[in-house]
Amino acid sequence: MPRGLSSYLPPSLADDGPPRIIFLLLALSIAMVLVSIAVSQLLLGAALLGQFWLDRKQGWTGARALTADPALPERHRRMPPIAWPLLLFFLWTLLAALVSTDPLRGLIIGKKFFIFLLLFLVPLIVRGSGQTAWIYHALFLVAGLSSALGLGQFAAHPDRSFLNRISGFMGQWMTYSGLQMLVLVMLCAYASRFSWRRRWWILPLSILLAGSLFLTFTRNAWLGAVAGIVTVLLLTRPRAIGAFALLLLVVLFFAPESAYQRLSAGIDPRDATTRGRIELVNTSLRLIHDNPWFGVGPKSVNTEALHYRSSQEFPDWMYQHMHNNFLQIAAERGIPGLLLWIWFMIQLVLDPIRVLRQPASGDPQSFVAVASVAAVGSWLALLVAGMFEYNFGDSEVLTLFLFIMSAPNAARVTNEAT
Repeated sequence: MPRGLSSYLPPSLADDGPPRIIFLLLALSIAMVLVSIAVSQLLLGAALLGQFWLDRKQGWTGARALTADPALPERHRRMPPIAWPLLLFFLWTLLAALVSTDPLRGLIIGKKFFIFLLLFLVPLIVRGSGQTAWIYHALFLVAGLSSALGLGQFAAHPDRSFLNRISGFMGQWMTYSGLQMLVLVMLCAYASRFSWRRRWWILPLSILLAGSLFLTFTRNAWLGAVAGIVTVLLLTRPRAIGAFALLLLVVLFFAPESAYQRLSAGIDPRDATTRGRIELVNTSLRLIHDNPWFGVGPKSVNTEALHYRSSQEFPDWMYQHMHNNFLQIAAERGIPGLLLWIWFMIQLVLDPIRVLRQPASGDPQSFVAVASVAAVGSWLALLVAGMFEYNFGDSEVLTLFLFIMSAPNAARVTNEAT
């Protein structure tokens, strides 16, 4: 590998060889999700195949390390705790698809579970704080470029409608705002642990991210970002919450009229968008009531929901999904599917909380702490935003989210130089 590139890699990857290539494939896969989901998944597949080849060459030692983490209790060493709810959620999803009116269409969603391999692949390939931080920095770089592009899109057409909002490299503003939200929470966790003076780029990047997120006029991502940042501050610098609240008031004071309209419309029952969301809630509740066990199957809500609408006031395309993670999953996979998903999400956040409580995470310069705080903040950000958008079904957002949630386990590896 060129000497110039080697100087930018963490010391633990100083030697040439397959582990470095596999790490770069995975790191680029995660960073490229901010640009193209197709490229991201191709790189993820290459990283998976590379790790599979390396494990076979080494006698499967890597695979055994994955399921025998010494940091876990004895009873969990044969299977990571997150594996059980994920496996059962996956199986119930397949069952819901098979008993639906369109099984073949429903089974297509099975390919999305490929992304969930990140939960196991990241701790296996990304070994230690240095490598985890490297991926964080790569994400920050690409997010900065995406933010600049979004701001440029707004500057070129500042009078754009709410149906033609800025989207950066993405094709849809909901995806763009969801990604910006998560990266902003990550950056807040990073900034809370490291000196702003030594990392001068944190402030301009924060302005770029916050500005582009604000100009998406996407309310669910606004709320999610605020919830995530407050969580980060509670865990790291609780005294700074007052300053953050003051900053929000200043932003609101100087915000354009269009921002006030977006906020006020959300609580105005006469607003068409708000009435549409209320209609989706009522429609989904009726659908779930009639299909409590298996729902109507993945990928079928958009057609089946039309039979449960209360009127013809809204266009058919509005019923493509229920704009709520809980309602969408229950509508697709029934109440048992929803309970399995809730179990999965709870187990997902217990891991970074457990890591955060370990003594090694107490060092203010520890990247284990950064990754753990970012994971807890991002978890709440996704859930809050997901009350008003089905962001769990967005492949780009889900990919980034799963990396964030798996990063604490990767960062706490200490059996190498990082």
